[in-house]
Amino acid sequence: MATHAGRRRFIGSGFALVALGGMPPCSRADPALPYTATTAAMQEAQRVETRVSQQYFAFGRKALDDGYKGVAYLFIAFASSEQVHAANFGKVLAQLGAESPSLPRYAGPVGTTRENLIAAAKGEAESIEDLYPKMLERIRPEGHAEAMRFVQFAWASERQHHDRIKQIRRYTPTMFELVARHIDAKTSAYFVCQACGSTLNALPAQSCPVCQAASTSYRRIEPPA
Repeated sequence: MATHAGRRRFIGSGFALVALGGMPPCSRADPALPYTATTAAMQEAQRVETRVSQQYFAFGRKALDDGYKGVAYLFIAFASSEQVHAANFGKVLAQLGAESPSLPRYAGPVGTTRENLIAAAKGEAESIEDLYPKMLERIRPEGHAEAMRFVQFAWASERQHHDRIKQIRRYTPTMFELVARHIDAKTSAYFVCQACGSTLNALPAQSCPVCQAASTSYRRIEPPA
């Protein structure tokens, strides 16, 4: 059975679901600081997000092969969101003059679509509950504003998936076929903000609810053929 065990546990554990508006303001970065913790966290986070993105693309191909087009589309949309997160963390590393980590292409495991959904649901919950809150705790003392902002964006965009993830985790173990066909029937389109990774089923009227970028920052993710 495919599993995400530990795939987002690079940063430790902790839990807080705080709206971006409730976050303490990011302090300005001091160019004299080495940002050792921030650099390490960004490298780790970029590695995790890149790998998860590759994994989701593989899961999407498997779902399409299994005849679950809506599930495949969900995986592809999530993979595209993870790519944005990885790219943002890479921007911080470039600002710090640090190298982005190298990572071989994902080669598995890829389970059945049912197994992949369960594993993805578990992993997304871990990112909300463990990865991002603990990462903020690690890097906040160094005060790199861009790094903290991108972590907040990633955390908030993952939370957008929370209702769907809870539904999948609750029903998939015993009612996979029903849940999968429901996703197939109800999914119309996915749009991903290229500034923060926010994932929606419709374009916002004015601006991104996560990063406040104009709605034109969203890209429609093409469904799998």
